[in-house]
Amino acid sequence: MKKINPKNLFSKEILNFSVKTKNGVLRYINFDNAATTPAFFDVEKQVAQYMISYGSVHRGSGEKSKISTDLYEATRDVIKKFVNAEKDSYVIFSQNTTGAVNACAYFFSFLKGKVAVSEIEHSSSYLPWIKEEGGKKIGSKQIKFSDLEKINEKIQFYGNKQIIVYKTDKNLHFDLKNIEKILRQNKIKVFVLTASSNVNGYCPDIKKIGQIVHKYGAYFFVDACQYLQHHKIDMKKMNIDFLVASGHKFYAPHGGGFLIAPKKFCDKFLPYQIGGGNLPYITKSGYFLRYENQLAHDPGTPNAVGCVAMAKAIEVLQDIGIKKIENYEKEIANKIYQGLLKNKRIKIYVDSKNLNTVIPFNIIGLDADFVADKLNDDFGIGVRAGNFCVYQFIRKIMNIKDEKEIIESVKNGNKDKIPSLLRVSVGLCNTKKDADRFLYAINKIIQIYGQKIQ
Repeated sequence: MKKINPKNLFSKEILNFSVKTKNGVLRYINFDNAATTPAFFDVEKQVAQYMISYGSVHRGSGEKSKISTDLYEATRDVIKKFVNAEKDSYVIFSQNTTGAVNACAYFFSFLKGKVAVSEIEHSSSYLPWIKEEGGKKIGSKQIKFSDLEKINEKIQFYGNKQIIVYKTDKNLHFDLKNIEKILRQNKIKVFVLTASSNVNGYCPDIKKIGQIVHKYGAYFFVDACQYLQHHKIDMKKMNIDFLVASGHKFYAPHGGGFLIAPKKFCDKFLPYQIGGGNLPYITKSGYFLRYENQLAHDPGTPNAVGCVAMAKAIEVLQDIGIKKIENYEKEIANKIYQGLLKNKRIKIYVDSKNLNTVIPFNIIGLDADFVADKLNDDFGIGVRAGNFCVYQFIRKIMNIKDEKEIIESVKNGNKDKIPSLLRVSVGLCNTKKDADRFLYAINKIIQIYGQKIQ
């Protein structure tokens, strides 16, 4: 594949999807790829082909079962090779990144020590640690149903005590000296890092951070769901012990995600979820036996379709070439960025040096949700408005020091006070023409509703 062209990657139906707008019927433009990407055409074909021979995975002796099981298991090797994971590591499948993080947080909750999580982490790689750590700290005493509210508060209280949040500096980067100080002064059992921020696209130095983490004997956990489809990742070279990602972020939106983890670590734990399929035998007394393999962490009938879709999407990404993808997407992102810079009524929350595939911004004087609705309803362009599940970082970059009014408003059922940004995120389905149409739409919105801007 010499030059990237969305027409070679996606079906006509996806690329030509049209919507009714106030300006007529228009081809829809998806600039919300950081949330969900469309399926590659090859992924659609692979899923359709797989469904023809689909049978019970790990559960049958028939031909369809054998074919389905072989293809399902082969996906683990495709994923491991793509990220250069250790040979004996496990690929544990989940519904998404959230499920994968929850599983890992469950494992670590049994171990002594604290969890380091950054202020730029998505809620999916932040809250599970609080819940699991808090649950362990309050113990396993059974309670009355009427006491649940108090117990839930205790879980959050004690869980937060177990979490150390490391922050960005004035340039919104991580200070490696500060990270080392935290690791030196605290007993950190697992250090959690997002490989790429879903707010401003910041990519920290994963390799150097991994070296520091291992220097102090902690495990290194990386959330790659915003990184894997845009940049090359190498678990061995980057010193990564645990890696999570979601298929719907890399053009395989069929409900699949994964956790890659060391075999020696996982074999020590009972499965996060248990039931049919992931244990070989239950004794008369109710004691269950287990194997020390990744199937022990693979309960029930798995989402084989989602796994096969992820493997195919990875093959497509490899065929294109990650470096080529990086260059293609950054050209489009830079075109949007430079266009937004020209309008003084637009505030951008990322600088050109750190520009990646996501651009957070606001139009001064106009509500983010209002602008997002206008982009969709009038111009057929989908973007994201909100806080992107990264509350601490949003408060920081928007310089919100007092949140009392926000808290009171939310408690009263009103979400209008919650800080919000607009985010345009670029993917392989986009072109420079899409960027031109987006910039035209933004300028039109400012022109039409400019009287609201003081």
